[in-house]
Amino acid sequence: MNIQIEHTLSKQEAKSRIEKLIQYYKNKYSSDLKNLTVHWADYKAHIAFTAKGYTSSSHIEIGENIININLKIPILLQAFGQKIRSIIVNTIKQGLY
Repeated sequence: MNIQIEHTLSKQEAKSRIEKLIQYYKNKYSSDLKNLTVHWADYKAHIAFTAKGYTSSSHIEIGENIININLKIPILLQAFGQKIRSIIVNTIKQGLY
C-alpha cells in the first residue's frame, strides 16, 4: 500500500515528528508490538514489526513537501486496507500539525 501525505514543515522537522510518533506508539502498544525495528538513513526509514501475530514492514521517505509511505500489509489484513490507510493518514497528519 502506497500512501502520500503532504506537509509544510522542513524535512528535519517532519522527520523529528515522525520519530516522536513512532516512539509514542511504541510505548503505547508495547505489549502488542514485538520485534519493532526502525532504521533511519537520512530521511528514509525502514520499519518492521510484529503485532497480534502479523508481521509487517514499511518504508518511509520524507521529502520537501511530501511523506511517502510504502506499507506491506499481510494478505489476511488486506480487506481492511482502506481503514488502515485512513488511520495512518489521520495519525500522521495530527502528528505533523
